[in-house]
Amino acid sequence: MPIKPPPRKVNETENMLRLLLCVDALDSVTSAQLWTFAAEQELMDYVTMRLCLHKLLAAGELELGKGALSERLLLTDLGREALTLFGERLPSDVRERVCGAAPPFRHRLERERYVQASFEIARPNDYRLNLAVQEGDLPTIRLRLETASRTLASKSIHRFRAHAAEVTTYLYGLAEKAVQELPEQMSAPLEGVTEHSAGEFTAHTQIQNERARIEVWLLLPTRRAAEAFIHALAEPAMGKQTTQGLLTMITASLRPKRSQTT
Repeated sequence: MPIKPPPRKVNETENMLRLLLCVDALDSVTSAQLWTFAAEQELMDYVTMRLCLHKLLAAGELELGKGALSERLLLTDLGREALTLFGERLPSDVRERVCGAAPPFRHRLERERYVQASFEIARPNDYRLNLAVQEGDLPTIRLRLETASRTLASKSIHRFRAHAAEVTTYLYGLAEKAVQELPEQMSAPLEGVTEHSAGEFTAHTQIQNERARIEVWLLLPTRRAAEAFIHALAEPAMGKQTTQGLLTMITASLRPKRSQTT
């Protein structure tokens, strides 16, 4: 009977490289999602993962997103440099396992995200759509789109699911920028903010351009962020620009772009 060799001892440096590779392969994840992935791939135990994650954050090789993305782990330039310089030290079977398992894991996370696209009204010159993304108990984003264009309505209803993540990131990016530009002192609290809990506030506002009118509901972590988002989109030019940005994303082609040759 062959003697099975003892498992190879993995040092702390390799465990940190493993986590950097995981975050890079998964794009951005919460610490809970990272632990689920690491456990499924048998990369390390929970205590080791938490200790290494703490050191990577302290060293600036990983960082937490800002604003509404504050729970997301992101790879920094320092982390990317560490992977470039030392990633080859990882055993090939570990690299292949992580990179092979990452795409289906990301797809699984996308399936668990509830995305809705439905008609409220569909009649000539009057199309109203409800588009929503929900990852927890409350909708993350909700859009109520009104347009007279049948083509725009059709593209939106069929393509929103494919572009929901991009739309969510776009709106949270606007909210983060709005917080940075909001005056320190507001004359009075803005209407349109619903408080659900100490860390859950929904901002509600309306924007439009020549093609459509969109009511927007966005879940944010602070009242200030919600008010900043509403304040920013109340500017007509910004509202018009945001409407066009959303329509462009939602209706973008689903077919991959062909490479151009010269």
